[in-house]
Amino acid sequence: MKKGQKKWINDLSCTLYYKGETRKCFGHNFNHIRMKITEAVRRQWKLWANFQSDNFHQVSDTEWHGHFICTTGERINYTIIDRKDRIKEAARLLGQVGGMAGTGKKKVRGDSNYYKLLRTKRTLKDANKTGKNDK
Repeated sequence: MKKGQKKWINDLSCTLYYKGETRKCFGHNFNHIRMKITEAVRRQWKLWANFQSDNFHQVSDTEWHGHFICTTGERINYTIIDRKDRIKEAARLLGQVGGMAGTGKKKVRGDSNYYKLLRTKRTLKDANKTGKNDK
């Protein structure tokens, strides 16, 4: 990993659906999200569930859909999304639109040469003013 690049902490996002309500949870990998899903179900709906990865199918490269059955027989649907690829895609799209990418005013002002140039312009302007006052 290069210097300055932070590892994305929660790569996976899971949205749980039960009786018209939704709940989100996040995890590093599939083993971690498995624990987080059972905790989220227990906190939100006071149900005991054992997440089994048998009942899910991959919809796309970054998305999985499925369901699991609680101990009381209720069915909870879920969607798991790999967020790190979505973040890269969103950044790429924002770069196309403009935003902070490119050579706009905000980007130029972040450059130290911009401020050096401002100082030189100010000193030249001051020098011209003093030269005109002497005449």
